[in-house]
Amino acid sequence: MKDVRMKVGVLLSLVMVPFIGSSVFAQWGGSQFPSNGIARFRWEGVVDGTAEIYVRGRQVQTQIRSGLPVQRQRYDFTDPLPRTFVQLQLVENQGRGRVRLIQAPRPNNDYTAIVRIEDNNAGQDFYSFELQWEDLNRRDDYSRRRNLESVSWRGRVDGESVIKFRGDQSFDERLSGRGVSGAGFQFSSPLPSQPVNVSLVNTEGRGEILLIDQPNRDNDYTASVRIRDNRGGSGNYAFTLTWDRSRSRDYDSSPGGRGPRDYDNSSGGRGRGFRWEGRVDGRDLLFIRGDRLTTEHQSGQPITDENYRFFQSLPFERRSVTVRKLNGRGTVRVIQQPSRENGFSAAILIEDPAGGADRYEIEVEWQ
Repeated sequence: MKDVRMKVGVLLSLVMVPFIGSSVFAQWGGSQFPSNGIARFRWEGVVDGTAEIYVRGRQVQTQIRSGLPVQRQRYDFTDPLPRTFVQLQLVENQGRGRVRLIQAPRPNNDYTAIVRIEDNNAGQDFYSFELQWEDLNRRDDYSRRRNLESVSWRGRVDGESVIKFRGDQSFDERLSGRGVSGAGFQFSSPLPSQPVNVSLVNTEGRGEILLIDQPNRDNDYTASVRIRDNRGGSGNYAFTLTWDRSRSRDYDSSPGGRGPRDYDNSSGGRGRGFRWEGRVDGRDLLFIRGDRLTTEHQSGQPITDENYRFFQSLPFERRSVTVRKLNGRGTVRVIQQPSRENGFSAAILIEDPAGGADRYEIEVEWQ
C-alpha cells in the first residue's frame, strides 16, 4: 500500500470565480500509469450533491455547488495539465450520477479544466474519473517520426459556422445562429502555400464536425471545417488538422487542373479501387470505408440513378486517395484522407452549382 500524503490549502486565483470554504486533498505518491504517449489526471472521492473539480497545472481545487463537502478525495498526475490548447478526454470510471467536463483549458480561464459531478440521489456515492490528453513531451518526437504538421482549434459554436485556415491564421464564417465565440488555435507550422492533403482528427463536440475544403490554388490554399450545432445555445468544440510535413506530390497546376495527377495502377493492392456514377443537383458527399459506401446529401436535390462498383476494398491503413472526374460539369475532390482517427474512411465531395441535375462519373484510386 503506497503511503498517502495529505496536503491542506486553498488555491487562490485559480479561476475568475470566488471559492468558499477550503478543501482537503490526498495525492497518490508517484505515477500510477504508463504514459504510452497519453498524459493522465485521475481523481476519486465521495460526493453527496454537486461538486466541481478545478484542475490547473498540478493544482486541484474543489468547489461545492450543493450538498455536503466531498470526502476521501485523492488524485494523481502523470504530467501537469499544459498551459496550452490540448484535446481533453473524460473517462468516467465509477459513480451513479453524472460526470462531465464543463470547461476545457483556454486562455480566458488560465488553462483550467473543470469537471462537474452531480449526485442527485439520496445519500452519497463514490466517484472516480480520468482526464486524458496527448503527452506534449512526446509530441515533437511523434511528429518527427510521423512527419506531420498540425493546427489545433477550440471554441464555442452556436448554429452553423465554417472555420478556415490559411498560412498561420484562422478565421470563421457564420452561416446561421450566433456563430463562434471564445476561439483559440495553435499551429505547429504554417499551412503551406501549395496543395496538401489535410486530415481531420481528434474531434470533440456534441454536433457535426466535417472537413469540407482541402487547400488548393482556387481557394488560396485554405482548409475549411464546418461545424453544425443545432441543439440550442452554444456548445464546446475542438479538432485538429494534420498534414505531411515535407511530402512532395506531382500536381497538375494547369488551368482547370484536377489537383493530384493519377497514380500508376500497380500491383500490391494499390491503384484503381472504386467507380461511381449518378445524377447530382447541388452538393453531395460520398464516404468510402472498406468496401462500403454511404452518402450525405447537403443541398439541392438528392442523388438519382446512382450506381457504383468496388474493384477492391479501401485498406484499413493510411493511403493517399485521389479522384478522377470522367463526366460532370461541376467539381469533384477528395476532402478527407483515410486515417486511424476517422476509421480509415475517405470522403469525396461533388458540387454541381448549375441549375438542374447533371450526370457524374468518377473513379477513385489509392496509393
